Amino acid sequence: MKTIIITLVLMLGAAVTLPTRAWAQSYNQKVHTAKRVAKKEFKEYLENHEKVQLIDVRTPGEFGEGTIEGAKNIDFYNPDFKNEIAKLDKELPTLIFCRSGGRSAKALQVFKAEGFDYVLELEGGYLNW
Repeated sequence: MKTIIITLVLMLGAAVTLPTRAWAQSYNQKVHTAKRVAKKEFKEYLENHEKVQLIDVRTPGEFGEGTIEGAKNIDFYNPDFKNEIAKLDKELPTLIFCRSGGRSAKALQVFKAEGFDYVLELEGGYLNW
């Protein structure tokens, strides 16, 4: 009897605390995506979607030496980084990159924490471009 009660409690707890993506979407809750992707997926997304925010999180000096066409520079090391990304549209897909992937990996976590709906981070950064 104890085993049956414990099993039922565990099953009920799992059912309440582990909603699926489909269930969340059926209740109009946003399912956020924030992930590191390979160059191929990053490039294809950029080519196939007109409305994206392409953000280069390197320093202005690095940005000035070359970047991906259409990118906006928001320096990850700038103390106002969070304030600057707060000016972006959280509902538009956002693609981010840095030099080699270190800063953009950290920036990805900031974008996620700030509630951006869809963020892709370029694996290997601009050096991989």
